[in-house]
Amino acid sequence: MTTAIDILIVDDEPRNLDALEAILAQPDYRLLRAHDADTALRLLLDHDVAVIVLDIQMPSISGFELAQMIKTTKRFRETPIVFLTAFMLDDKYVVQGYGAGAVDYLTKPFNPQILRQKIGVFAELFRKTRALAELNETLEARVAERTAELEESETALRAAAKQKDEFLAVLAHELRNPLAPLRMGLDL
Repeated sequence: MTTAIDILIVDDEPRNLDALEAILAQPDYRLLRAHDADTALRLLLDHDVAVIVLDIQMPSISGFELAQMIKTTKRFRETPIVFLTAFMLDDKYVVQGYGAGAVDYLTKPFNPQILRQKIGVFAELFRKTRALAELNETLEARVAERTAELEESETALRAAAKQKDEFLAVLAHELRNPLAPLRMGLDL
């Protein structure tokens, strides 16, 4: 069983949040609801979200402003944002949305299957990225373990080489001492 993936849905209208929840409901998703920017930011700090579905027109802070705040934070820079809007349909708003950090810009009414597919792609990408990160951590731990083993082996080899050198020095000395009288006798 895979752990549920967090998806943040942000809209100031409760009925829109309900509709998004109904569209995106999946057993392997945990949908986090936010009705304003403050709640969305708190949820982002507490959860590792795969994707943010964000309404543009909200009362205090617009979706564009919220997206810019999110994208300026290193931790959330790579988190995909999908904008939803029923009012800002001109190309200038679409360009502004992409400029704010969106990876997609959907206008209402939208096809629920398209939204589900897009979120599914981001969720799968999140899963794979998380699996790669875990694999990378495992590999780094194994490399560190092997490096420690190699350092221990190198230390043991250096100690053995030092003992060998000491042994040879003692052996040479011990052989020279008994041979000295013989050599002197031969010289005489």
